[in-house]
Amino acid sequence: MKHNVRIERTLDAPRSQVWAVLADYGNIVDWNSGIKASRVTGDAPDGVGAKRHCDLSPAGSVEETILAWQPESELVISIDSSKNLPIKRGIVTFMLDDGGEKTPLKISYDYAAKGGPFSGLAGKMIAGPLRKGFNGFVDDLEIASKAVSA
Repeated sequence: MKHNVRIERTLDAPRSQVWAVLADYGNIVDWNSGIKASRVTGDAPDGVGAKRHCDLSPAGSVEETILAWQPESELVISIDSSKNLPIKRGIVTFMLDDGGEKTPLKISYDYAAKGGPFSGLAGKMIAGPLRKGFNGFVDDLEIASKAVSA
C-alpha cells in the first residue's frame, strides 16, 4: 500500500458501546450515512474471515473481509475490491482504547489507488476526500454508540 490516512478522535461513549456498533458487521447500513446497503456475504457474521458487501452513497461498492478481531480493542478490515471508486485495495485498522466513559479511537487506512502509472498522484489527490469521509464515519459511529444500551 502506498498511501495512508489517519484519524484520531475521542468518542463520547464507552468502549464497549463503540465496539458493539463496529461488531455488528453486516448491519453497518443501520448507522453509517455513507452506506446505502450492506450484507454479510460469507458464512460467518463477524470475526476473522467474515465478509461483507457495501453499496456506498452516492455510488460505488466495496467487498470487505475482517483480518483481525480483538473485542473492544482492534478491528482490521481488508477492502478486497471496489467498484466505481479510485481505490484498488486497502486495509483499515480501528484501535479502541479504554477511556472510561469515553473511547479514544485511532483509524489508519492504508490504500492503493487505481490509475496505473498515475496511481501515485491519484492516491495523493483522494487523501483529502478520504479523510473527510472517515471523519463523517466517526461522527456516525459516535451517534450510534451513544444510542447503544449500556
